[in-house]
Amino acid sequence: MNRTPASIQRRRNLANAASGFPERSRVVLYAHITDATDPALLRAELRAFAEARHWDCSEEHHYFDIGLAGSSRRERPGWFEVSRLLREGEVDGVVAPSESHIVNSPAEQGEFRAWLATIQRFTGYLHESEHEAAALPGDAGAER
Repeated sequence: MNRTPASIQRRRNLANAASGFPERSRVVLYAHITDATDPALLRAELRAFAEARHWDCSEEHHYFDIGLAGSSRRERPGWFEVSRLLREGEVDGVVAPSESHIVNSPAEQGEFRAWLATIQRFTGYLHESEHEAAALPGDAGAER
């Protein structure tokens, strides 16, 4: 079933009214692709994941870094824009296939989670495991 812009907006309005909140959480889609994954298919999967949770994901808020294997998130242009959107409050969270698309090491993972807690943002992972829970730690950190 194809959804028209009017039907999508109607569904958003219903979700907003049912929640009692004026707006739903706004998210940005992100992935770091280092293999032959089809970006269009992955974007569709991430969008479906976000929409199933009634998160608002605008058409312009998706960033994929392709290649750059082994690079830290600070070296990726797509992540640079995602972190700006998070810091400036333009989005409330980030949706990614897994935390490994954002961070490369346990040390970087702790720093990333602490930074999210500091700015009060959240993550949602398509392939979330018990060890990649979106819960935020209480430690403070800084995105560099």
